[in-house]
Formats: sequence, structure tokens, C-alpha cells
Amino acid sequence: MHTANPDVKFWMQINHPGKQSPKFLTAQPVAPSAVALGQGLDAAFARPRALEPGEILEIIERFAKTAKLTQIAGFDGVQIHGAHGYLVNQFLSPHHNRRDDAWGGSPAKRRTFVLEILRAIRREVGTQFPVSIKMNSADFQKDGFEGADAQDLIRALSDEGTDRIEISGGNYENPAMTGAKQSTQAREAYLLDFATRARALTDVPAVVTGGF
Repeated sequence: MHTANPDVKFWMQINHPGKQSPKFLTAQPVAPSAVALGQGLDAAFARPRALEPGEILEIIERFAKTAKLTQIAGFDGVQIHGAHGYLVNQFLSPHHNRRDDAWGGSPAKRRTFVLEILRAIRREVGTQFPVSIKMNSADFQKDGFEGADAQDLIRALSDEGTDRIEISGGNYENPAMTGAKQSTQAREAYLLDFATRARALTDVPAVVTGGF
């Protein structure tokens, strides 16, 4: 994945949708807990079943294998999609993750899934291949991922050696990632307030979600 311009870099984003996979694609989706999507989305998305511990470990290794294939294919880096209500974000959310085992029950345990993904990827690609993450500043829903949990995740990801942190927000139930109904300038980088606060928490470069 090389271009004529050496300053142009191609990073692959890797993701697992969890329960946010429509019925016509996935008759029985999986999630941290068997919690259906709300806001009328149950018509298009089936109620998920809770993942077994062994399945969680298998998914972690799939993330790592995909990152290694990304490196072999010649991409310049890889991004873990941990936002927008997909599986990584589901594990982080108290609303969607109601487990009481090693993968849930406290903010630290809810972070375990994404941190283990990052560690597994590092084992596969080494320390010189860039690894980033896209995370929610907030889910913008009752009992969702937000506030101190988001700030603590930034610290934890930084300690684990992530190379970039992209700030976004929302999920299918509350699609804040589509932008605020404000001026064009504000919509171009509509999570700058949280990103600015995040700068005080880490030296890792931050990226904001927005348009062109």
C-alpha cells in the first residue's frame, strides 16, 4: 500500500460489529451480554447472545491475526475500531456489558477486552508498526460509556503504547458520530471539546472525527 507521495499513509481499520449486525447478515449476533438494541432497532437487529469466555479469547486472536495480515499486506498502520457501538465499545459500556466475570462488572474489567486486543496485536506486529484506536468520548445514552471511564481508558491505552487515539462518540441508538446540527466549521470537528481535555491526559497524538 505505497503511494507516489511518501507523506500519504494507508491505515486499515479493523472491527467486529457485535450486535450491530443486521438480521439479513447475522441471524444470531453476539455481544458481551444478551441486551437487545433499543430505539426501535430490534426490528432490524436480532437480540444477541452473550459471548462465552473462550469465544472472547478467540475474537481477540482474530483481531491480532488481522493486524498481522494488514502489516504483511503493506499497510502503514492499523486502527482498532472501539467506538460507535461496535463490539469493543459494547464491552466498554455499562449498559451493554452486564457481565460479572473477568470481562465486566467494573470499569477496569470492561476495559480488559480492548487492552487484551491491543496487547495481542503488539505481539504479532511488534513495536515499530503503528497501532491506533478509535474510541467514544461518550455513548450519549443512559448508563453508557462516558466521563471518567473514557478518561481512564485514554490513560490505560497510553500506558499500553498505542500510537494514536481518535475521538468520536455515539452508536446506532444515538448516532452522535454523524455530527452536530451546527455551523459548517463546528461540524468539521465536532468533538474538539473532549479532545482538548484528553490532551491533558496523554502525550499520545489525538485525532478528531469530522469531515473534510
